Amino acid sequence: MEHRGVYGLWRQHGLLVAVRKARGPYTGLLDLPGGAPEDSETPEETLRRELAEECGVTLHRHGPWHPFELHVTRDSSGGPIDFRHRGLITPVTVLDEVAAVQDVEDVTGVELVDPITTPLEQMSALTQHALTILEPTTLPVSRCGSASLRPD
Repeated sequence: MEHRGVYGLWRQHGLLVAVRKARGPYTGLLDLPGGAPEDSETPEETLRRELAEECGVTLHRHGPWHPFELHVTRDSSGGPIDFRHRGLITPVTVLDEVAAVQDVEDVTGVELVDPITTPLEQMSALTQHALTILEPTTLPVSRCGSASLRPD
């Protein structure tokens, strides 16, 4: 199985913005907001759409793109898989507060987490990798934010 995607990385109130996955190899784990391009979308268009869908925010700006390629051999329940995850990660700033979103097919909610105290087992391979690229203390901080937000 292979997936290509575009992902944004930022923090609000000092906490990493993450989404809780509802399906796929990262089910139940904290992942970066983002996803696969639709039709002929550019990476920026994909990121803009995904951030609005998954976090209810408007992209203000993004930094340099960081390509990644991961080979994931265990799913979130520990079962063996052969999953290739490729794409781009970028630090972003957004204009809005993260918001509880409804009817997102692969996300149960958006959460603000402390990447230092959150166990690695709760993070997707992508989130873990992103934190090695960009240290949490260097991530952009948006002007708005709130705590854990899940749809009712």
